[in-house]
This record gives sequence, C-alpha cells and structure tokens, in this order.
Amino acid sequence: MTAIECARESDVLDALRSARWPHRVNRELVEHVAACAICTDLVAVAAAMRDDHDVMWQQANIPSSGQVWWRAETQARQEAIREASRPIAIAQGVAALLALGLTATAGWFARPSIYSRVSSFITQAATLGSPLTLPLMVALAVLLVIAPLAVYLVLSDE
Repeated sequence: MTAIECARESDVLDALRSARWPHRVNRELVEHVAACAICTDLVAVAAAMRDDHDVMWQQANIPSSGQVWWRAETQARQEAIREASRPIAIAQGVAALLALGLTATAGWFARPSIYSRVSSFITQAATLGSPLTLPLMVALAVLLVIAPLAVYLVLSDE
C-alpha cells in the first residue's frame, strides 16, 4: 500500500513558501525529499504553481490608483443621479396619468355637446360646394391629433 501523507510535508511546504528551497534549508530535509516520493511530488507541483504565480504577477495589468479612484467617483455619481431621478420619474408618471384621467373625464362630460357640434359641422361641410371640403377637414383633425405626439417624440431625450 502506498502512503498518501508524509510527516515532513509541512516542513517542505514551509521551505517552499518562504523561498528557502533548496539552497537555504538543512541538508537532512533535502535528503528526505530525494528519498520520499510524496515530498518529491509536492516540490514539483508547488514549484510549478509558484512559477505560474510569478509569471501571472509580472503580466498583471493593475490600473493606477488615480484611475481606480476616478472610476469609483464616476460610478458613485451615476448611482446618485439614478437615485435622484427615480422620484422625479414617478412624479411625472403620476402627473401624466392624472392628466389623462382628467382629459377622459372632461371628454365624457362634454361628449353630448361635442357630438352635436361635430355632426352639425359635418352637415354644414357637406353642404359646402367643394367635394374636397370634407377630406380636408378630416386631414386637419388628424393633424391636430398627431402633431403633439410628433413634437413630443422629436423633443424627447430618449
């Protein structure tokens, strides 16, 4: 049966971590590692990991402290802007809903008057001499409905 642990394993790891291996350790530990298969494997693996760590440390691209500070400040400002604009957006939404409700209510109550005026206007327009009068009036009504929406879309920031 093959052993999976060695009593001197912690000593070898300590020597590797402190960069004393193999020149600044006692001769007995070097002889033990040469004779012990577990410690030999440990030295091979730990040395490879240390070499990879050193290479990665040299290749690391660490930003300057000023750049880190600037990014943190920018992120904090953007977060503060989002937090400050949230209540404003909610208030605008509530105001838009109230305006829509008020307009719908006013239209509901003014419906009989508007209906009678529109029907009399259409009757008068039909009695006018030109066949283009009615289509022009419909186009004008559509323009009056679409124009505010078009202005809003053009002037909106989004």
